[in-house]
Amino acid sequence: MTRKQSLDTFAVTAMVVLCSLWALQQIAIKAIIPEVPPFWQSAIRSIGATIVIAGWFRQAGLKWTPGLFWSGLLVGTLFSVEFGLLYLSLGYTDAARAALLLYTAPFVVAIGAHFLMPGERLSLAGWIGIVIAFVGTGLVLQASVSVDSSKFLGDACALAAGILWGLTTLAIRRSGLAQAPASQTLLYQLAVSGVLLTAAAIVFEGALPVPHSLLAWSSLAYQTVVVAALSFLAWFALIARYSATKLSVFTFLTPLLAALAGILLLKERIDAHHIIALVCIVAGIIVVNIYGHSRTSAETS
Repeated sequence: MTRKQSLDTFAVTAMVVLCSLWALQQIAIKAIIPEVPPFWQSAIRSIGATIVIAGWFRQAGLKWTPGLFWSGLLVGTLFSVEFGLLYLSLGYTDAARAALLLYTAPFVVAIGAHFLMPGERLSLAGWIGIVIAFVGTGLVLQASVSVDSSKFLGDACALAAGILWGLTTLAIRRSGLAQAPASQTLLYQLAVSGVLLTAAAIVFEGALPVPHSLLAWSSLAYQTVVVAALSFLAWFALIARYSATKLSVFTFLTPLLAALAGILLLKERIDAHHIIALVCIVAGIIVVNIYGHSRTSAETS
């Protein structure tokens, strides 16, 4: 496949669609928590997506890279805790707030890469972008502390999920998984999380409740097939053809779209703190992705 140096209309359109799908995931999770508890939702998502990705992996004739079990177990465990915390957070806080705090992950990756990966040092603009984003994060947490302790718990869980997402990305890039097929890495994450999250669901939430509404079944299907399986396969296909750095700029759309979806679909209310925080974090994502690295780093990406 010919690798393209710039994004064309197809790539831009695809990224807008993917960001929309990822934004709606938080809405889909929160909407059915009264019917399907968070750990069971995340477990069902992981198990179902494992089956879909494993079938695709075999059908595509991809070769399994051996010798990566322990790395796969590590990233799978980090992934499990990340999604367990994300789903748990949505029982306490708004979907828009959770999405916003989750997208602190790119800043964790940028900071970690600065110290751990030669050629990926942050520029002055990159550090400024990170400071701006962390100001936004602080505004979200400060607002929830002053309003509702349970909302603060949800926000803290979402922030922890974002940090773990960043650490998972760094663990992948620092291990042999960076050279394995991306779908193999995803399979490790989904399979391990399927086991660990099911165990957590049994311990903390009891027996699996049988969903009885069309909304619950639709949400579970959306989370499992559309988001966890198909959207990530599409993402892998895009980064095989286009620059991952240029594609990542579009991640700023996800918290924006999640906020809009929360207002329209869940009737969530956004105050001035949240708007300012949203602007700060979105600005930080854009600055870090476009101007965040030194020239030598940018030339090697």
